[in-house]
Amino acid sequence: MRDSVWFFDEIYRIKGATASLNTLPVLKKAFLHQMSKEEMESLYKNRLVKSTSGRDMYDNIMKTAINRTCPLCSLRKVSTLDHYLPQAHYPQYTLLRVNLYPACMECNKAKTDKVNPRKAEQTYHPFFDKLRGILWLSAEYRDDPSPALHYYVNGNVPNTYALRDRMRYHFNELALGDLYASYAGQAFSDIKDALQRVYRRKGAAGVQKYLARQWRSYRKSNPNSWETVFYETLKNCPAFYSGGFNNIAMITFP
Repeated sequence: MRDSVWFFDEIYRIKGATASLNTLPVLKKAFLHQMSKEEMESLYKNRLVKSTSGRDMYDNIMKTAINRTCPLCSLRKVSTLDHYLPQAHYPQYTLLRVNLYPACMECNKAKTDKVNPRKAEQTYHPFFDKLRGILWLSAEYRDDPSPALHYYVNGNVPNTYALRDRMRYHFNELALGDLYASYAGQAFSDIKDALQRVYRRKGAAGVQKYLARQWRSYRKSNPNSWETVFYETLKNCPAFYSGGFNNIAMITFP
């Protein structure tokens, strides 16, 4: 069985390096000493998730998430392990470390178990897709009826191995634009009073400087966080820092 696992691991890594995992065959049975799909799923559940020794490995994989944050949304906390290639269709890769990564429950569910044959319709893979140094997230300012942001994947992402197309598919499939916009909506409400006070003392230039300071602070931690892009967009928007912030709709909770 060990030789078979190594074989599948090598094939997986070769395909993953060129974003070609979608070309791997969907199987109803795992070709590991004639083990069935159900037996592979049971092995994962009982030997990795539930057993003492296996759980240590499970927990170690969970700890690989930076700051315990989901690599798929870069926002929510990880709570489970996700199979990039779903167990239901790819049982032969169920136990491969390279096919397992920590994720939040929401992203895990949004990804679903469907199989897409097109390269451009694959989600982001934490092991193979490299975005370090790329400012890939942007937002568009909208002010009707009140200030809001529309987040999107910009054109800075190279389309080698359809990475830009896949990032946009990933962004839409996991509804990250809506997720970030909802957090931005609360952030607008939170800063309205502060911006009004700055404006009374220092005018539009003071508000712009305030937004720029916030942007620099968030950029140091994560250049592609929704907060970084939030402040970057607003500091570059005269319509907002010159008075548009007065139209922010306040969000209050009981």
